[in-house]
Order: sequence, then structure tokens, then C-alpha cells
Amino acid sequence: MPEVDPWGEVETGSYAEKMEKFGIDPITDIEHRMPDNLLVRRGIIFGHRDMDRFLEELENGGEVAMITGIQPSGLFHMGHKLVVDQILMYQDMGAQLTITAADVEAYNTRGISLEKGRELVAEQYLKNYVALGLELDETDFYFQSQAGNDHLSRAARFGRYVTQNEMEATYGSGEPKKMSSAQIQYADILRPQFPENGGPKPTVVPVGLEQDPHIRLAREVARKFRDHDFTKPVSTYNKFMRGLTGGKMSSSQPKSYISLTDSVEEAKQKIDDAKTGGQDSLEEHRRKGGDVSEDMVFELLAYHLVEDDAELERIRREYESGEMLSSELKEIAKSRIEEFLVEHQRKREEAEPAVQQVLDEHG
Repeated sequence: MPEVDPWGEVETGSYAEKMEKFGIDPITDIEHRMPDNLLVRRGIIFGHRDMDRFLEELENGGEVAMITGIQPSGLFHMGHKLVVDQILMYQDMGAQLTITAADVEAYNTRGISLEKGRELVAEQYLKNYVALGLELDETDFYFQSQAGNDHLSRAARFGRYVTQNEMEATYGSGEPKKMSSAQIQYADILRPQFPENGGPKPTVVPVGLEQDPHIRLAREVARKFRDHDFTKPVSTYNKFMRGLTGGKMSSSQPKSYISLTDSVEEAKQKIDDAKTGGQDSLEEHRRKGGDVSEDMVFELLAYHLVEDDAELERIRREYESGEMLSSELKEIAKSRIEEFLVEHQRKREEAEPAVQQVLDEHG
């Protein structure tokens, strides 16, 4: 079995251990050159590969790009929002944005029909992306199944530069459906550098650690391909947000996440039911304090709902000292999630025309 499986479970063990093994550098090395973004400041984006090259090109006034994918699987939740927050950071930095809807990969590896994948992408992803701030009309968006002959031709040719042994060593399997999906992924990752898209440029791929196998082999393809030039793709790595119940956040476990289409009451109930780091009794909590490392409500605040670092630190201090109770921490989260959802769902309704226009353009 591979140590990191892009089609398997998301738990990837020790971040530090995997960083050392796969040559991922700490984000702290370049943090001073990155935007003032809470994902960077709080170490949620924790690692990178060659991001200094991306930043140097940007600082010198050159062209840079970002590519990411939508894996249609279920309701769009706060874990997915973490990806969009990174897209928006690169949008603000001036990167050319490319987003692929991975409907072919979902068909091959998850058994989701192309029609169902398209429906999920529109209703659960694009509407939320636009509501969160994505400028869709300035983005190269496409479905893998409609990527065009040139795109798919390159994906097929990329197979020449990756051996079956490399595939099996990297992915743990040489199954045809996985090899086919992986080759399309390499084409997706390198698409911003195709000649018709302006040629070679530093292109960042923001991912979780489980997607690193695709990055590593796409870099090999970029190095070996001879029909035209590519630069090796750049990558950044974000931590996984744990589920409200304490385990992994999973679309198949509704209590583990807050969907951006949940009602305010549903979201508040999920927060009330969430795993906390509080003690078993009031007396013990006042004496020992809460453990924020085991508190899923605090994690929700840190990842999404409290922008100001000083405010988050105050909450942490009061909770760890025992001054703040778990119930009080949850009240903060419930107030913030209500404010967020009411505004977001209004913007989501307003996003309908922009999303429909893109869908019409894609048949």
C-alpha cells in the first residue's frame, strides 16, 4: 500500500515525517513573502515545494498561475471551503486561475455518472465558489470530459513518461482506471502552461498531502516531456480540518461537517453535538481548563470563523485557563456560523446567473 493515497482515506500520519520523506519544505521559510492570510499565519498551509520560484516570478512582474480541481462527491462543506479560501488568496495575488471539474476521475474512481457529477459541480461547488468570491468569468473552468482533443491527446502522450513501476510505487496500484485518471490529472496540472495558454510559467497547485503523488509524477512529466517546454509545477500543502465529531470530515457522515447549504438551526445543532476539549465536570474544567488541540469547535473558529489573531488568542487563553466553558465556546461559534451562513446563502442565490452562464457555455 502507498503511504499516501489520493483515492483513499485522508489521514496521512505525521506531517513532519511526510514532509521529510517527500521533500516538502516548511511554509515558515517563505511566510514573510506570502500574503497576510490566516491560513498562512496559523500554519494551516504548512508546507510547499518550490513556492519561492512562484513568488520570485510574481515579485518580478512575471506571469504566474494556479490550478486546482473540483472532485464532485457530495455536499459542499467547511472542509471544502478551505480550498476556496486558497483559490481566493491566489486570485488576489494576480495568478491566472484554472479550475477543472474532475468528472472523469469521479466516474472512474467513485462510480459517479458524468450527469450526476455535472449536477453536483453546479449546485454544490460553483455556486458556493462564486458566493465566496471567485471571479468565474476570469477563470479557465472546464469539465475533464469536455477538456478538448488537445488536452486529452497530451494526457495520453504523458503516459510515455511514467512507467508502470513508478505508478505502482507511487499509487500502490497499476489499475487501468487509476492510470487513466492520473494521466488526465497531469494534463490538468500542466494545462496553464500549454502553448495556447501562454507557455511555461510557475504554476501552483494547492493540495492536501494525500494529493502529493499526483504532484510528484506531474513534475516528472514536466521534466521529461519534449514536445514543448514545461516548468515543474509548484505546490502548497494544507492541513486537514477534522470533523465536528472528532474523526475525519466525510461527506457520508453529515454530523461531521457543516454544509454551506445547512440551515442555521442545523448548523447550530451540529455545533452543540460537536466533540470538545472540555473537562467532564465544571469543577475539573475550572481547575484544568480546556484542551484546544482536541476541541473541534475551536478548530472551526480557527480555520474559518475568527479572522483576528488577537481575538482567537484571547479565546484560546480563556478556554485553556478554565475561565471559558465549552458551552460558552459553542455560543461564540453558533453566533459566528449564523452570521456567515445568512450572508453566504444570500450571495449563493445571487450566484445562479453566473453559474448558469458557464454551464450553458459548456453545453
